[in-house]
Amino acid sequence: MLIDDIQSLSGKKVATQEEFFNTFNALHDKQKQIVLTSDRSPKHLEGLEERLVTRFSWGLTQNITPPDFETRIAILQSKTEHLDYHFQSDTLEYLAGQFDSNVRELEGAINDITLIARVKKIKDITIDIAAEAIRARKQDARQILVIPIEKIQTEVGNFYGVSVKEMKGTRRVQNIVLARQVAMYLARELTDNSLPKIGKEFGGKDHTTVIHAHAKIKSLIDEDDNLRLEIEAIKKKIK
Repeated sequence: MLIDDIQSLSGKKVATQEEFFNTFNALHDKQKQIVLTSDRSPKHLEGLEERLVTRFSWGLTQNITPPDFETRIAILQSKTEHLDYHFQSDTLEYLAGQFDSNVRELEGAINDITLIARVKKIKDITIDIAAEAIRARKQDARQILVIPIEKIQTEVGNFYGVSVKEMKGTRRVQNIVLARQVAMYLARELTDNSLPKIGKEFGGKDHTTVIHAHAKIKSLIDEDDNLRLEIEAIKKKIK
């Protein structure tokens, strides 16, 4: 059995979770292979019965990291080789360096580039053509996506089980500190607000506190795959 986005079960009716629980047990008893995917680790799946979370933790939990540079180039080659356009090798390398989070972004960039090439009646895709498409895509994203700090605080709080009030406070309990720092990190990454403005939204914190939080989380992401995946999951909720 293969089920994608198992977190979608969160908040479902008891009867639905009961049915899945029974199905899981039946397959497990028959030693069938069960593969589940989620945007977060089992321990952070909220709105699910504890017995389901326990069973999800029985097996091997494996992080699926974003594709590295070489893999992104291979994906781009696969996506473009059957098109009526010739993507130069240095163009593919340029594109691979522009997007590092998921395959959908790469596919979207290819679609934008081919549209420009079709309008301009160009068959040979150079870095200049790719850069034009990327600039337009990123500009559109900035114009459309305006994220309030309050939304970031709410989504981070929901994920870690911390209230916005606690996030704005001064308590140094570990889970509150983590949520506060993650929210500050995302406020810097996803908004154009100044450091003093971000600090003000967190209970009047000094701008140096925001700088420290951003640096701290950025460093931890490089060392902790679980935290990186958690933050990616929160970003999806925010956007």
